[in-house]
Amino acid sequence: MAAAAYPAEPADLFVHLYDSIADDVFHGWTATHWYAEERVRRKAGEIADVVLERGVLDPAETARTVAMRGDLGAFTILLGLDIALAHASPYAPYHDAPALAGVLVNYLTEGRLNGPGTTGALLPRCAFPGRPRGKRSKAEFFGVHRVSQAEWDRIDHTVLPAVNDPHFSRDEPVTVGCAPVLETFDDVDIEFEERHGMTVYRLRPMDSSGIRSRIKAIVRRLDESGAQLAVMPEASLSDALLEHWKEVAFDTAGRDRDQRPLRFILLGSGPLGGEDPPPNRAVLLDRWTGQELLVQDKLFGFTLDSGQMRLWRLPDAPHAGTAVEYARPGTRISVLDSSLGRLAVLICEDLGRSIGWERELEACGVSHLLVPIFSKPILEHRWEDQASERQVTGLGSWVTVSNSLAVGAAIPDEDLPGTRYTCLVAGPKSLRRAAYVTERQFGVARTGAELGRLPTSELPRVFPGAAYEVWHPHWQDAK
Repeated sequence: MAAAAYPAEPADLFVHLYDSIADDVFHGWTATHWYAEERVRRKAGEIADVVLERGVLDPAETARTVAMRGDLGAFTILLGLDIALAHASPYAPYHDAPALAGVLVNYLTEGRLNGPGTTGALLPRCAFPGRPRGKRSKAEFFGVHRVSQAEWDRIDHTVLPAVNDPHFSRDEPVTVGCAPVLETFDDVDIEFEERHGMTVYRLRPMDSSGIRSRIKAIVRRLDESGAQLAVMPEASLSDALLEHWKEVAFDTAGRDRDQRPLRFILLGSGPLGGEDPPPNRAVLLDRWTGQELLVQDKLFGFTLDSGQMRLWRLPDAPHAGTAVEYARPGTRISVLDSSLGRLAVLICEDLGRSIGWERELEACGVSHLLVPIFSKPILEHRWEDQASERQVTGLGSWVTVSNSLAVGAAIPDEDLPGTRYTCLVAGPKSLRRAAYVTERQFGVARTGAELGRLPTSELPRVFPGAAYEVWHPHWQDAK
């Protein structure tokens, strides 16, 4: 292929070469064999040095290498480009690459490393699957994520401006505060009605003085606890309470990271807007500015069966049949990049219905999933625990699940035995990814304004999303 067919810019060239190598090369053992060859890794290091010095790779040199060595040549160049691009990634351990400043600026302003001459996106890696490293998939060889145009079209991706970023340290834990907000069904407006030939239900929080006072208490306790991230449950948000949250959070925000470090608050979810039906929408708030950083509509409505309605003792529920959540389903996936990592929100049923979002979130490498739910109490080894562990294993994500007390308050202990929890935080146990081990932190809150705490009385914590040399031996070779 003529040299003119190859871009000189490293991110654009990576996209071009990555797409040109057939997946079969990675499905078998061919790429694994190439990666183990010393001369391949040595040549990749030489290519990286050129790119780090000049900021580009001569298209003529690319053409010669690919003409002589085919897919092996393209793979070697990809490794070299990957080493160089790690220096343009805010999630990697490298800095001081002036020649690649344009690539970093493009990511910060346009939301992707590659330019307009290529399709889809190339994103820095900030998570790695939480399973033993063995034979790698195509994506796992590299410290960047190639997102196809089809996947990119379903994603609303934003890079948080520096003014909004809490600037978390990549090696320090981030404490998480999860408050139940809703204590009993007295705090929830639950309606059943017939629509479109079926029974539907609506959930919305009561806009009471008690809940408004509770929100003030929650914000105060979050500040007293030193929490840096907060996650509220499903069905605890309405248009009026959204404005109340913004007012309380902003008015109490001392602009001092050491005294009041809380910046990100996921305000739970609920029916927002004037549509019929409305979406079940979650909102992530920047506490210092009052800005909505991310909004996510629930993708899949939940259908209650008769057994659940009896167990949950839902007021005015039908005695038989099913009831369908009356909400407009979301069609897009919101993703936010910050120093915490790459964040996305899944609302209750969405966590267990991965067919609607898993491909996109895997493609862009989400490092943190925030999950508000309205359900019976969280128990070990049940659906929340199992679904979280699957995402830790498959994506390498940290998963934070936050529940209310409302359903649990209606269920007698004998009908639901076991220790009841109000939040769960799960993530990779080992940075080295040497075993199938998930770290699971179960928290308990006794009232709507308390924070879910571990048996040690500490808050659960996550680690920021970052890329580490241990995941990519070819990075270490280039030192």
